[in-house]
Amino acid sequence: MALEGSLRDFDLFSLFNMIKIQGKSGTLVLSRGQEFVKVFFDQGEIVGCDSNQVRMEDRVGTMLVRLGRLSGEELMQIVQLQRQTLKLMGTLLLESGKVTPQDLQDALFNQAMSIIYRTFRWKEGDYRFDSMLPLDLDREHFPPIPVDTVLMEAARIQDEWPEVQKRLPDLMVPLAKTTKGKTTKLDIDRELSTILEGQGGAHSQGSSGLSHEQETVLTYFEQAQSVQDVLLVSRYEELDTCKTIADLLEGGLLEPIRDSVDRPSRPWTADAPSSIKSEEPEGPSRVFWPWVAVLLLLPLLTYVPKSRNSLNQGLASLQPADLRETPDVVTRIRQAWALRMASPQDGGLPLAKSLGRPLDETTNPVVDLTKYPDPLFAPMQPTKAADPMAPPTATAAALAPVGKGK
Repeated sequence: MALEGSLRDFDLFSLFNMIKIQGKSGTLVLSRGQEFVKVFFDQGEIVGCDSNQVRMEDRVGTMLVRLGRLSGEELMQIVQLQRQTLKLMGTLLLESGKVTPQDLQDALFNQAMSIIYRTFRWKEGDYRFDSMLPLDLDREHFPPIPVDTVLMEAARIQDEWPEVQKRLPDLMVPLAKTTKGKTTKLDIDRELSTILEGQGGAHSQGSSGLSHEQETVLTYFEQAQSVQDVLLVSRYEELDTCKTIADLLEGGLLEPIRDSVDRPSRPWTADAPSSIKSEEPEGPSRVFWPWVAVLLLLPLLTYVPKSRNSLNQGLASLQPADLRETPDVVTRIRQAWALRMASPQDGGLPLAKSLGRPLDETTNPVVDLTKYPDPLFAPMQPTKAADPMAPPTATAAALAPVGKGK
């Protein structure tokens, strides 16, 4: 039996803690409006995560492209190969030789935690837990994550997030580099290959006066885009990325712009605008409803039979009958008698025609008895006077009273 309810009544901290204590295995689906997040548990530990906003493979692939581990063309080839072979994205990335197993584990972990931590900031939503796990989980490259680790970090994020949010504009407002940000020489341009391993100190100051993390986030704004777009591809946790963006805004390296900008295209969709367009389905075509009308009218005009001798007897029964079965002789006489009794003047011929059962004869074969005298009321015939001396007849003898003979 599935466990479901509202996050207003049962918050995520209690929900995750209950799954951990009871050691449950299954899928936790968190939904808010049109957005949903799936968290997969195995014996109380997190073994996977997914979201309908951005696929996990897309997030990891974009991060690897930004870090220089893959080119846009190579990622597009891997995505196409994954659709054809249905292999796991992690397996194909490792087979390409561009990514190490540790790189892939770190990328999957960071991106999964980014999705989960974001759901802890939801003020409302619904949850549903089913004891079913998908068979295509990448357990080899996604080691189980203890729930306690997630809860402690989520608590820290909830404490710090309100202060960071005050330092940022709306997450959908596009940001762009200022003149100072465009002219700053970054050490990351020379040491891009060391970012994924975290070497050199993420917060150490370089010749640019920025930390490694700040330089990495600043490179995301080569094209003007919103904070929300950067969060989809950042290798850092959402809170750390937002704090870094706030520092860059306060340092005069980034500035909000009011002009509308196009959302940045991802490497694997740069040459496939049709796939981007499909994400926002339009209404039905102008010819959709006319075609529906034609498809509905065509069977009625073509296949509804015009007579009862059609092969489709079900539809033929809706048509007026043009065949009449001739009854037997006795039935015909009874019908003719009923018609004669109902309308003796004309033999019931008009009545039979109006009822759809016309007689075969031009006249009713049953004679009109009204033209003959009624035998019950016929006048008595005069008889001769009886001779008193004549012997009694048999009839008279039969009518004579008993016991009054001579």
